Amino acid sequence: MNTSTLPRLPKPLTVGGATVAVRLPFGPNSVAHRPTWTRVNPESKYDLSATLAAACSPDDGECSALTAAWADHQGAQACTEDACFPDAEPR
Repeated sequence: MNTSTLPRLPKPLTVGGATVAVRLPFGPNSVAHRPTWTRVNPESKYDLSATLAAACSPDDGECSALTAAWADHQGAQACTEDACFPDAEPR
C-alpha cells in the first residue's frame, strides 16, 4: 500500500488541536488511534495516575500523546477500527 491510499485523520481533528494516541517509535506510516485513559490502580480512590492507550485495543500497551495535526503532518495513518476513526478517508 502506498502513502496515497492510507486513511487520513478526519480534518476536524487536525485543525482543532485534538490529541491522538500513537505507539512508539513514531514515524511515517505509524497508526494514530482515538485516545483513551486507563487508570493504573482503579481500586484506589486516591491514586489517580493513568496511562494513555488506543481506544480500539487498550490492553495492547501504552501510547504517546501527539496532536492530530502533527501526527497527520508526519504521515501517520488513521486507525479505521470502530472505536477509533471508522470515517477516515484515503489520502
